[in-house]
Amino acid sequence: MSYRKKHYPAKPEKPERDSPLSDVEYGSPGTERSLFTGRLTSGLPYQRPVDEKEVNRLIREWDDRLLDPLVVSFRDGKFNVVDGQHRVAAMRKMNGGKEVMVPCIIYSGLTYEQEADLCYKLDKAKKRLTLAQATNALAESGTDADIRTVKSLIEANGFVWALDRRTRAANEIGSIRALMKSWRALGNEEFSRMLVLLRCTWGGHPDSLTSFVFSGMTTFLKTYSAEMDDRIFIRQLSKVEPDEIVRRGKLDFSTNNNGLRYARVILEKYNNQRKNAKNCRIVSPIDGFWE
Repeated sequence: MSYRKKHYPAKPEKPERDSPLSDVEYGSPGTERSLFTGRLTSGLPYQRPVDEKEVNRLIREWDDRLLDPLVVSFRDGKFNVVDGQHRVAAMRKMNGGKEVMVPCIIYSGLTYEQEADLCYKLDKAKKRLTLAQATNALAESGTDADIRTVKSLIEANGFVWALDRRTRAANEIGSIRALMKSWRALGNEEFSRMLVLLRCTWGGHPDSLTSFVFSGMTTFLKTYSAEMDDRIFIRQLSKVEPDEIVRRGKLDFSTNNNGLRYARVILEKYNNQRKNAKNCRIVSPIDGFWE
């Protein structure tokens, strides 16, 4: 053995930092490991958008001793942040925008839908979610049968359920409570019929996709489903701006039933036809409509 090898043995090789590891190392209940934030993927559709006010609050109240590990899912070779993207943003900001090393609990074997479900449960437990954010997470996870059905019907009829990122673009539906109430009242077939009427009448205009219009349409269809003619509805109501229905409905102080207020305006516009088309009109309200 040479003098150099005898007195100066080779240094052990340093393990490659953040090298990809086998999926089996990230099993349940999760493996603790530190990762650079540059390796993390966030901003997935099931997550809350990063709120700068929340990031600044975390920075003001920061205490390393209280830092919980990020919850991360190792899927398809990527480390997806399931819980903790606000903490990541705060740490980057405190480090001058540079990446930092963060503690993580890493799971493997999760599907996208399971990640969304875990994100929902973690945020719900911490009472972080608005109704829109909770509905969005459930829609992405597919674990709620009702929300899954409504989402599929919305998309099948050419609309987008913009739960947490609404831009008021055409065909974007932001309503949640009124929409779910409508589906429960009408059922799948009549709910789809309502969406077709809205799309064909107003072409997906944002003003036609509000909770006020949904509630009025639901009451109208629930009452006159068998009597009304869809072609007449589209022809007559397309002459009316949807905000007129909302404006006039809000001025009706004779009832506390919001759906009834807007349904009355819809009925009036539907019946506003030529005299020689009386046979196509809904001449008088059904018993109970005005109650």
